[in-house]
Amino acid sequence: MRMKLFIIFLFSFSTLLCASDARFTQEYGYMDSYQEAKSKALAHNKPMMILFVTASCPWCQKLKHQTLKKDDVNTIIHDSFIPVILDKETDDFPQGLTPMVVPTIVFIEPKNETKFFEIIGYKTVGDFLELSRQARNAFSKLQP
Repeated sequence: MRMKLFIIFLFSFSTLLCASDARFTQEYGYMDSYQEAKSKALAHNKPMMILFVTASCPWCQKLKHQTLKKDDVNTIIHDSFIPVILDKETDDFPQGLTPMVVPTIVFIEPKNETKFFEIIGYKTVGDFLELSRQARNAFSKLQP
């Protein structure tokens, strides 16, 4: 009986976290399709910023809610990148991009789909702003 209750709780919790990702995606303007994000990145000549998460990752939730939701962070993200959020376990994306841990943010040059910068783990607002500046600089060095 305990096992059944645990499974029901786990399923319900996972469902709520997935719904939370969908709400975050919509509310903060993230895409949820690798291919659509790639097309948009090519059209706007911007790199892709892929946030890899899983439904059961508490640090992913903390990163989204305590760092990425902040207005100054969200503005920089949308000005500089095409943001996309993908579930490491369920979404489609090139196999070579699979992160070892979550949360991981991978910055991709869309023309040849190469990773040029990576942020692993939870970051505070200040740390994220500095790392996103480094990612922007790395992308500008790739441009002819």
